[in-house]
Amino acid sequence: MRLLFLTPDIPYPLNNGGKIRNYHLMTQLAQRHEVTLCTFDLTPHVHGRVDALQQAGVRVLLAPLAPHQQNKRLYQLRSLLHPQPYQYFERYNQAMQDLLTTELARQPYDIVQVEFAQMGYYDLPTSGQTQTILDQHNVEHEVMYRTYRNEKSPLRKLYNYAEWRKFSRQEIEICRKFDHILTTSARDARILGDELPGKPFHVIPNGVDSHYFTYDLQQKPEANSLLFTGSIDYYPNTEGLLYFLHDIWPLLQQAQPDIKFYIAGKNPPPEIVAFGQNDPQVIVTGMVDDMRDYHHKAAVVVVPLRIGGGTRLKILEAMAMSRPVVSTSVGAEGIEHTAEENILLADTPEAFAQAVLTLLADPDLRQKMGQHGRGLIEKQYDWQAIATQLEQIYQP
Repeated sequence: MRLLFLTPDIPYPLNNGGKIRNYHLMTQLAQRHEVTLCTFDLTPHVHGRVDALQQAGVRVLLAPLAPHQQNKRLYQLRSLLHPQPYQYFERYNQAMQDLLTTELARQPYDIVQVEFAQMGYYDLPTSGQTQTILDQHNVEHEVMYRTYRNEKSPLRKLYNYAEWRKFSRQEIEICRKFDHILTTSARDARILGDELPGKPFHVIPNGVDSHYFTYDLQQKPEANSLLFTGSIDYYPNTEGLLYFLHDIWPLLQQAQPDIKFYIAGKNPPPEIVAFGQNDPQVIVTGMVDDMRDYHHKAAVVVVPLRIGGGTRLKILEAMAMSRPVVSTSVGAEGIEHTAEENILLADTPEAFAQAVLTLLADPDLRQKMGQHGRGLIEKQYDWQAIATQLEQIYQP
């Protein structure tokens, strides 16, 4: 089959959840199909990133960024006075529309798959035999609503409220344009399906490379060590970390004075970096070459998220590494987990701290939860099996 993907960025390096999903699905499919990627030319180091995709069998076509896509703050403010949300200014670009129109006229494609609803503003001139698919990594307007509800700054709260109100309507209309909708969880399919009765929805979960993320039983974790992973500048991660550091971390330090907390991921904002500078027990690493090194250090992985959608790859990677996880209910949404068996859930600072302390005090419980988590990954969440599920949807 001939497949065309549209993404907002080159899915490499694998330093956030969206890139990880896009990279693994495309490279798995490229082993059996012709895969072309249309995406934006985001410098620097664009050519090395393209090479990584091409070496995996993906043909890459690039559209340049427009000037308005390079001035985020100006267009965020402008969007407050405009009927279009900022998502439109951030993602729509005439050069990308021209690239898509030319490529789809040049040769027929069996599938055109658009990643993220924000990339759904484009017209897709296709033949009658082409299926169009939208991959909904999250219910985007739900993420915006949760962001608005948790925001403290009055100006940011106003901006997030406006984005939620405008994009919640547009997201449904964008979904309506496509033949099929993919979601990462049954929960997201239900939310969108209530607005779009009769539209075909398919759950294609997030996954993990279980051959890459695997735990070496000979390596023992550092005593009383915690880990958080992800793109630290992604707002739901930043907000969740600040909640943890302000409300949960003091309780843990009081109960376990020698506790240590690793925050591993790219682009930590200044307010997170400041914690690492002021508290020697908080280690803010920035971008790391191999996240497995930090999973090996960690006795417990924490996911204190209060905003988000879809499913959290950080939980799947921790489970693949046989690490026990403590998460909020929001953090664990969309993953077919079993509370108290392969994950502990806690939604107040006191309960979260107690769950962490329980695991730190009980190595046998940590090992048991880690084994159950690994079993879940092998059964349901390996990328190779997930790509096979996606191929079944593609079949006419």
